[in-house]
Amino acid sequence: MQTSILLITFSGDDRQGIVHEIAAKVHSHQGNWERSRLIHLSGRFVGLLQVSVSKENREGLRSDLMSIQGLELTVAEGKGIPQPAEAKSFKVSLVGADHPGIVSEVFASLASLGLNVESMSTKTEAAADSGTLLFRAEARLSTREPTSESTILEVLENLGMDLLVEVSADSSS
Repeated sequence: MQTSILLITFSGDDRQGIVHEIAAKVHSHQGNWERSRLIHLSGRFVGLLQVSVSKENREGLRSDLMSIQGLELTVAEGKGIPQPAEAKSFKVSLVGADHPGIVSEVFASLASLGLNVESMSTKTEAAADSGTLLFRAEARLSTREPTSESTILEVLENLGMDLLVEVSADSSS
């Protein structure tokens, strides 16, 4: 049996049963819910998930998913799971005063070093002492480029000073 990987994104007004409805459709087509990220954003329930399903059941699952009422949904073909090459991995945390463009500024510097975002979460919150809006980000980055760890850490330190944010990094191979 040949398997397809489907990448499903959805957004809809938050209501009970959304996850169950999607999961039931995946199950009814003998699909396997493999990975997901689900979150409430601005009164909506938003998700991204990876499902494996036989090629024979792929189109039926796609059709059933698209029929779910009240969800904006896209289904895309994923690629097979490649064997990972040797990569350096970094966990980066950033906290500082929020301002428009902060994500663009941070990730322009990181991309220039050949770093790839594996996962990222961000949020804004009021600082406890002043009420100033803080931006928090945590990201898992990786690189297969021959960039030294010390160079990456130096760029992160300089970035922190330039943007007046606290940046910390933890590396592993």
